[in-house]
Amino acid sequence: MVTVLAFVTISENAPDALAAYFRVTDPLLKRAGARIIKRFAVNDVVVGTHPSQTVVMVEYPSREAVDSVFKSPEYAAVKATRDRAFSTYAITIVDDLSSATSIEQSSQ
Repeated sequence: MVTVLAFVTISENAPDALAAYFRVTDPLLKRAGARIIKRFAVNDVVVGTHPSQTVVMVEYPSREAVDSVFKSPEYAAVKATRDRAFSTYAITIVDDLSSATSIEQSSQ
């Protein structure tokens, strides 16, 4: 499994663009076997700058499945719409380090 975090802020003034974006991406996610695991609202920043309004955790069956969405012709065609729908938009692949040696243990 591959976990993707999407850091997004929806543009309040472009609901039509958001709807058009989801009309394209929802079928792409389904076809790739992806599923949304959790959505988080970013409420407060303790240190640093506010990265986004929302963080969405999506699970894909493989890296190839991730690429099948973001490197598809359909996704390429909707990029301008995406840029109107979101004021911030970043997609990251993350690894679960909970089973790895902790930072504290590795620095000893």
